[in-house]
Amino acid sequence: MVSIRSASVVGTEVKADPDTVRALLLDVVGCGLLMPGVESLTAEDDDVYHYVLATISNGAVSHTPDHRTRFDTSDAACIRWEPVGSHNFRSWGAFRTVPGSGPGTTFLEIDTRSEADVDIAPVVLPLVEPFARQQSDQVTEGFLTAIKERVESGAGAAS
Repeated sequence: MVSIRSASVVGTEVKADPDTVRALLLDVVGCGLLMPGVESLTAEDDDVYHYVLATISNGAVSHTPDHRTRFDTSDAACIRWEPVGSHNFRSWGAFRTVPGSGPGTTFLEIDTRSEADVDIAPVVLPLVEPFARQQSDQVTEGFLTAIKERVESGAGAAS
């Protein structure tokens, strides 16, 4: 068993005021379901959320991420998450929001890093990690795009 590590940082300006953007981000389940690949997301006790993600496969590796994450929403301008317990996938990160470049805009950044435990020979790791980094970037960019579209459509907090 080896850990595949990846990280992504992406940001964009959203045509909505910071309170509107934060309202969506604070709806952890509704917002989390906008992330590409999330098959289910349920709230548990103590700000812990259980994620089951779609299986990721590149021919050499097949992995179905299943993990629990705790969110710290005490600072709405920087909502953080970290893994809880022992699982085959762990994610750490933050949503950061600051006023945008003009009135009624917000700059939103997603900063995330993750580790996936997979059953492969260590010698294969250098071949698999670039794929994991690419997947991480695609998911993070897709998540940011979905959040932006939801907020800018006027739909507000996800249902």
